[in-house]
Amino acid sequence: MDLAVLSLSENTYGFKIGSDFMGRYITIFLIVLLLFSSVVSPVYANNRGRVDELKEEISELEKMIKLLNEDIDNRLKRIEELEKELITTEREMEQNAEKLAQAQERYDEILKNFAGRVRSAYMKGGASYIEILLDAESFGELIIRLAYLRNILNRDAQLVSGIREERDEINNRLLAMEKQRKIIEDRRYQMKAERLNLEEQRKALDKLLASSKEDLEEELAALPQAESKPIYGVVYDNHPSARPQHGLSKASLVYEYEVEGRMTRYLALFADLPTKVGPIRSAREHSIMLAWENDVNFISAGGSKDNLDRISQWGVSYTNALAHPAFYRDSSRSAPHNLYVNLATLNRATPSGEKVIRPGNLSRKGQPANTINISYSNTYRVTYQYDGEKKAYKRLINDVPHRDATGEEIFARNVIIQYTAHPTDLFRRPTPEVVGEGAIDFYALGQHFRGKWVKESPSSPTRFYYEDGQEIERIYGATWIQIARP
Repeated sequence: MDLAVLSLSENTYGFKIGSDFMGRYITIFLIVLLLFSSVVSPVYANNRGRVDELKEEISELEKMIKLLNEDIDNRLKRIEELEKELITTEREMEQNAEKLAQAQERYDEILKNFAGRVRSAYMKGGASYIEILLDAESFGELIIRLAYLRNILNRDAQLVSGIREERDEINNRLLAMEKQRKIIEDRRYQMKAERLNLEEQRKALDKLLASSKEDLEEELAALPQAESKPIYGVVYDNHPSARPQHGLSKASLVYEYEVEGRMTRYLALFADLPTKVGPIRSAREHSIMLAWENDVNFISAGGSKDNLDRISQWGVSYTNALAHPAFYRDSSRSAPHNLYVNLATLNRATPSGEKVIRPGNLSRKGQPANTINISYSNTYRVTYQYDGEKKAYKRLINDVPHRDATGEEIFARNVIIQYTAHPTDLFRRPTPEVVGEGAIDFYALGQHFRGKWVKESPSSPTRFYYEDGQEIERIYGATWIQIARP
């Protein structure tokens, strides 16, 4: 298709959509596809179906990941609770162990005293329970001493029994708590293992999700993108005194062509409307034709009588910057490099609701091309360097990055070098022959293709073809067409 943005009647690849086109890039792509499902080509329809599948797959994966994250959080909380329970249990076991040790000491002391008394009673030497009884002076005193001894023995027996029961109880508690601690430790280990498993599963899902998103990005890149149709075509001055220019980085499509003295000028087409555009210079025959084929309001700082006559004869929508009150001179620069306009308030053309749909990827693979060089003269060279991150070519003039007056670097997604003869007219002005056909070099996404251009008449669109005759469909984004000598 032609590299200029065409009207719907001329562009077999264009589709008209509403002017409300906002949102994040994925939403934009999907809205465009949904709005035009009935008119998008079968290839685009297939891409849309694949995108829908990928979005559904990603949505399901995200739901699974959310559930897994919630489950992991719940399990982490439970692990924290179990760890607190374990700490409490261990503290209780330490306290019980101290109590057990104290009980054991008391138990051992009582046993020791009790054993001593038993030995005193039944073994020779020292006072014994028998001697205590025999020393009784009367039967009544004997009964009293016997009852006394019986109470002592009963008390000792009860004390020993109580301590034994206390020790047994503590031992049982220790065994129970040891069992409980083992259970808690087992559960904690199990839950930690489950957490690790869940995290591994989540990593796998994240990896799958990332892969799906990469697939989605690839699919989206292959989908058509919507560009607004340009409504103004402005002739730009490119004399060194005119640089840096205003508004040039906002142009949708820029033609660069030779004028007198091997200098160049631009014809920049705008869909967005910068508040300061220029400097503006005069018309040339080929710039008039290029504006005409793009159906824009042509703006120049006047022109020679023959070219102004052509504008009138051809019926080109035209605004003469030298005769319109909206244009002004910037006193910070010297004439003729200081004529500007605010396109946002010019009101010579109405913003179009038309959109041109363009793909995000090339339809074929070319030769690697990271650098493009065009020499218009010994003192003026244009270079393009490919930026893989931006997927666009950075423009340089004499090896210095080309910036507009705001400091913004100028990039091109498509670069076409259109080779044509440059005869001079009656006024010795170089006049590139843009009607006819010739060779081209086409660059996009770091790739290079050879081909040809064809323009059948002054008003017809310029069409660009690969060497095998298939029409080139430029990718979405800014395009620079360098009209150069063969």
